[in-house]
Amino acid sequence: MDIREDMELTLAVDRLAFGGKGVARVEGLVVFVDGGLPGATVKARVTRMKKGFAEAVALETLTPSPQAATPECPHFGVCGGCVWQDLEYEAQLFWKREQVVETLARLGGLADVAVAQTVASPRVYAYRNKMEFAFAGRLHLGLHERHRPGRVLDIGECRLMEPWAGEALGFIRETCAQTGLAAYDARTGKGVWRHLVLRHSEDTGARLVHCITGPARGAGDAAHALGEAVLARVPEVTGFVHSVRRAPTAVALGERQVMALGQDYLEERFGTARLSVSADAFAQTNTQAAALLYGVAAKAAGSDPAGAVADLYCGCGGIALSLAPQFETVYGFEADKRAVDDATRSAELSGIGNAVFKTMDAAKGLEELSGIAPAVAVLDPPRNGVAPEMIAALLSAAPRKVVYVSCNPATLARDLKALGELYAVTQVTPVDLFPHTAHIEAVAELVLR
Repeated sequence: MDIREDMELTLAVDRLAFGGKGVARVEGLVVFVDGGLPGATVKARVTRMKKGFAEAVALETLTPSPQAATPECPHFGVCGGCVWQDLEYEAQLFWKREQVVETLARLGGLADVAVAQTVASPRVYAYRNKMEFAFAGRLHLGLHERHRPGRVLDIGECRLMEPWAGEALGFIRETCAQTGLAAYDARTGKGVWRHLVLRHSEDTGARLVHCITGPARGAGDAAHALGEAVLARVPEVTGFVHSVRRAPTAVALGERQVMALGQDYLEERFGTARLSVSADAFAQTNTQAAALLYGVAAKAAGSDPAGAVADLYCGCGGIALSLAPQFETVYGFEADKRAVDDATRSAELSGIGNAVFKTMDAAKGLEELSGIAPAVAVLDPPRNGVAPEMIAALLSAAPRKVVYVSCNPATLARDLKALGELYAVTQVTPVDLFPHTAHIEAVAELVLR
């Protein structure tokens, strides 16, 4: 069969690929089907032809998957935030584990590594303590569309967060539109409104609204007026922060905090650790599942009352503080000074006196500890994984154990392969922090050979 773009095909989907798409085959050609669930037969349109495979989007389900579920969100299918609300949760857990197994084998040569069953999230809806929304045009506010990621879909409610988020979102969209100011346009560098970040604390009930604008004239006054309106309209909101971002990259991260109304941070409890979380801080967005993740990491790290542990991408200190009772000293290193300030405050909140946090590149931090020789190194890097300098520093320091917390199985596999020169991987445990999405978190335990 001569398969071409825009051709419609009837496809039997047999599995899910890493990234969330279904996998079907036509005369030996692999077709990745957006919206195809395992066990379903779908009518799909080919959207792209590549060497050795094709991509398609499901247009109609002819035979439903036995694992199909009814989505709860009215925006599902159009919004790009979720891809698996129509898949039973037990099936999501199964396929996330399968994708970790396959990725480790294919990219890391680790076909024999023990991979545990995926640890389930205690909640599958309303589990997020933070959501990032984007502005566009004059004036949309919501999430990027699934099939047209360049467009922003106005969101009325998001089932991944508590109902207050949808209410706040609608009010803020209307208030910003009334200013007549357009959203920031990265192509021209003009416009005001860029991102809106909503956070809440399950521990205290406090809520924080963070508005990120471009550096345009008038942005400060408009944001200040927005903050006052939000605090007056939504009494549960305890703080409003305005930050500016000049870089054109579409990242919901402020470069400079301009002003704050009310409390500009939250306090949250992740298991035994109490964290101070500022507006731009990195903290796990699923509070209850993060506590389970930290527990898996702590078990993998073990205990050494006379030894030290180095947390090499410590963020605001969640993992480090969870490990503190098991070691004499915990050292946390993070390149972002704001995160280190949060981690220091978090140690005080948690009543932990054996944690030392420094603003420093992770590899240099490990080198600085050469005289101490930490027994365990913990890694929780960003999606692009560990830099070659960090791999070299780990191989040089050779702690007896490494615990690698990953949000990307592909870079995890790559890095475990590089560390295989000195380390054996004893177990990998997937933990589901993001139900209804294809994102996979995993904890790998490595021991010195």
